[in-house]
Amino acid sequence: MKSSVLSTSAIALLIFALAVPVVIHAQAGDDLSATVRAAILTDPRTAELSETDVEIMVAALTEGAAAQGITSEDIVWRPQEAGETDPACGNLPSFFCALNQAFGFDGSDTAIPIGLAVSSALLLFLIGSILLHQHGRHPVVGPLSTKTLQ
Repeated sequence: MKSSVLSTSAIALLIFALAVPVVIHAQAGDDLSATVRAAILTDPRTAELSETDVEIMVAALTEGAAAQGITSEDIVWRPQEAGETDPACGNLPSFFCALNQAFGFDGSDTAIPIGLAVSSALLLFLIGSILLHQHGRHPVVGPLSTKTLQ
């Protein structure tokens, strides 16, 4: 008795599992067909077509769309329009705004560009000091004078 109840419930579960995808696929096909029909009927050129011509066109387009994997959401999708954007630089002068945007900085915070400028200047000074120490002469002035003991 217990085994027959389990086998009956297992068979019912198997039938349910096999039926659900078929029902969902049929519903998706109906949605696709309705979307294609709505898109066709919005065209003013279809006003002169008969109902059977529209049905044939809907069936052909639905079959082609299903073969390509196109869903009704793909058909009705429209790109979002860009909304109004606030000026990114706030109250900065246009030169600094253009400079920030050229280097990829957004917003009116000037701490990052100023920090990068200061660190670049320090790096150039450090490299120049190392070169001056290694080569012993300044490129413009000439050799460094050293006091010699006599």
